[in-house]
Amino acid sequence: MTSHSIEGKVVLIAGGAKNLGGLIARDLAQQGAKAVAIQADLTTAAAVEKLFADAIAAVGKPDIAINTVGKVLKKPITEISEAEYDEMSAVNAKTAFFFIKEAGKQVNDNGKVLTLDWFEELMDGHLEA
Repeated sequence: MTSHSIEGKVVLIAGGAKNLGGLIARDLAQQGAKAVAIQADLTTAAAVEKLFADAIAAVGKPDIAINTVGKVLKKPITEISEAEYDEMSAVNAKTAFFFIKEAGKQVNDNGKVLTLDWFEELMDGHLEA
């Protein structure tokens, strides 16, 4: 039977110093992972490369990389302008793409890469008519 223990695994959480990423990091650390949560602007490839380099220098090459970076507009969807939507979409698409691309190079063999979808958060409670 395969073990799915997180104990001893190195986990990088982007966007993680606070909010959801911080919660994930604390929970994984309680389960025995070496979790590092880093808050960063990941809208450029260079910023994502630096994020991974800093994390590897601090705790080693990650077994798991989790992206929680995303822009959410906390207002009813009927009030979101096209410009606001375009900015939010660009930020979310770029951060996910650059994170997955760099994680593919840096995560240990047989590691895992996760990126969270912010669309559900955007829609949660904001579909007011």
